[in-house]
Amino acid sequence: MRREIGLYSLRLVSGLSIVRAERDYRNNAAAHLAPPVFPQQLINMWTSKFIEEVLNPRREMMIAAWGQRRVDLIEEEHRALLEMIRSSTTLKAVIEGHTFKTMFNVTWNDLPAQPALHHLRAFCEGLASAFANTTSVESDFSILKCEKDAYRMCLMALSVEGIFQTKQLVTIREMLELITPSAALPPPNQQ
Repeated sequence: MRREIGLYSLRLVSGLSIVRAERDYRNNAAAHLAPPVFPQQLINMWTSKFIEEVLNPRREMMIAAWGQRRVDLIEEEHRALLEMIRSSTTLKAVIEGHTFKTMFNVTWNDLPAQPALHHLRAFCEGLASAFANTTSVESDFSILKCEKDAYRMCLMALSVEGIFQTKQLVTIREMLELITPSAALPPPNQQ
């Protein structure tokens, strides 16, 4: 039983260790995996596709937070955005000139004030914001507090990361020894 648990744990840890942020061919953050939040992305979507792929997966949460009327306004404002772009080739060229590296506010501020797109913009701002959950933040601070004590306040982020990596290596070594005591990783001084 210990062997099965050890193997399971090792597979779990090794599987999680290969998780990486998606990157594009230039090693920049991959823009296409996040939901569309920029006007240059939204103008290339029919409203029906926007509703199906962007709004509907979040509809229940949006209705609970904002109410049905505001969710309906998001749909209406997407239609208004498309109409605005269709009627002005100059505006379309400005918006399409932005890339995913352009700041969020810059792209949205380039749109004219009328028709108002406040609800659509607020919805996209919410999609663009990612907040860490409380548990992960408290855990990280707890570990960091133990490592950066009163005598080690000058540690650089790279040094702290090295400490965290070393602690993971020790845990993996211990799991390997549970599985096959003789096939464990070599001691640290031999690496």
